[in-house]
Amino acid sequence: MNTRHFNRAVIKFFDVTLRDGLQSIPWVYTLPEKVNIMTSIIAKRRPYAIEVGSIVSPKILPQMADSIKLYKETELTTILAHNPSHVYMLTPTVKSVNTAFANDIKNISIISSVSDAFQKKNINKSLHETKKEIDSIMKIAQTVPNTLVKLYISCISECPISGEISNFTILNEILYYYYVHPELDEICLSDTSGTLQFNTFKYIIDGLIKRNVDIGKISLHLHNQPTSQDNLTTIIKYALTCGIYRYDVSYMPDIGGCSVTMDSKKMHGNLSYNRILDCL
Repeated sequence: MNTRHFNRAVIKFFDVTLRDGLQSIPWVYTLPEKVNIMTSIIAKRRPYAIEVGSIVSPKILPQMADSIKLYKETELTTILAHNPSHVYMLTPTVKSVNTAFANDIKNISIISSVSDAFQKKNINKSLHETKKEIDSIMKIAQTVPNTLVKLYISCISECPISGEISNFTILNEILYYYYVHPELDEICLSDTSGTLQFNTFKYIIDGLIKRNVDIGKISLHLHNQPTSQDNLTTIIKYALTCGIYRYDVSYMPDIGGCSVTMDSKKMHGNLSYNRILDCL
């Protein structure tokens, strides 16, 4: 797997510091602190996209309570920095999508998984109910011009609640969304537990390629694997070789993870920018 012909310009970084990163932290950052983080990300890293929060109940995630205010700050800062970054908001329900569009938020992230148990604990819906919700969300999104929609598919390889998921199930769930919703701009495979092994990853990606999936639509949301760094490096290098250039990253080290579904002791941080670049 030779990736020496790749360069930094090929990689598209999607910064999740202000959403997946901060939601894993028990204390709540103030809006000015978040604005400072966001400004630093744009000025120093210039990602192709940045996710600035989530429209969810503040009772569930107090950290996300000021996400819409932060988005409006992001718009201003992005313009001032002359940066072309796409700005996203996580909107897990039809209600939150409507709220986003009512506030002129154009780009949204939505969530599903390959685990029924995970989905019920994370958003209180079964996978079947989630698919119906996503159908409704996509119909709404198509009425808003120039909207980009990113779909997270969580629990690739393992669910933190129900355990290991079969490769066959994972592949079929990805294919379902790819074929049912071709209007999706991005399908992000999320290694929620930080336990994805190379053989499993290869099976999934090879399966997608064999079925003529546009790999350019696939992105990766990986987590650090403290005891298996070589395995993680092999996954990233193979992904690059296969044409996967979109990667979720965090500007701040050692943060990230689904605090709603996981014990904090089992969460592993998001990958850094340099972690991806070191694999080139």
